[in-house]
Amino acid sequence: MKYAEMKERRVLITGGTQGIGEAMADLFSADGAKVVINGRVLNEKVQKVLDRTGAKASMGSILNQSEAATVVRKAAELNGGLDVLVCNAAGMSMAPFLESVPEEWWSQIKINLSGHIACIQEAIPIMRKNGGGTIILISSFFGTIGWNNATGYGSSKSGLVALGQYLARKYEKDNIKVCTIIPGVIDTPQLNVDANDLNISLDEVREMYADDIAMKRIARPEEIAEAALYMASDGGRNAFNGRHFIVSGGEYRSTPYYI
Repeated sequence: MKYAEMKERRVLITGGTQGIGEAMADLFSADGAKVVINGRVLNEKVQKVLDRTGAKASMGSILNQSEAATVVRKAAELNGGLDVLVCNAAGMSMAPFLESVPEEWWSQIKINLSGHIACIQEAIPIMRKNGGGTIILISSFFGTIGWNNATGYGSSKSGLVALGQYLARKYEKDNIKVCTIIPGVIDTPQLNVDANDLNISLDEVREMYADDIAMKRIARPEEIAEAALYMASDGGRNAFNGRHFIVSGGEYRSTPYYI
């Protein structure tokens, strides 16, 4: 066990059914936490994650703010409270800015930002009753530099960074710590969106992105999960309260100009 205090800590991971969220479910559960994962629907793949990790499920789409609040309430009911909320669920679509379909553009804001605002608004009173808690926001480097054809996604992820800084100061008095992780390129199913936008294969997009990273490879979901586990620990939640942690492998790109 890496962090003894994580044993029995009650954790909700939104978007916990695949990619980074699934890796977090594995790691937090292995460290003794009582994990609840969230996803849109309970299917065979999700059930395998639940069976493997021993986690519980609070299903629902955080695209709808009332449904997002219900997801948090149910998670707290399942474990008798909530100590850690990981805001990880994300939606992404890509298109040139002036050609973006409004519904698709705004759905990214609703899932990535306002959906998590609803989750946090529900979680804070629960954490207050506990005597404190930790909120971990999963942003993206797309939200720090902008990205070609990803304005909706980048805007929503940028909003999470500012939100985290505000919440950390506002709720410090309640012993609620707020930390933000800014991942670089991660090898998750979301890379398929990039590959489709660039009209190249998944392997080609991995190779292209790796060229701009100092360690010459894209990151694994488990590496982001490790950072989240540290931030959920007593040392990490204090060290990164109101701060963001860039996990990029030495990525040094700026907004791309290629089409």
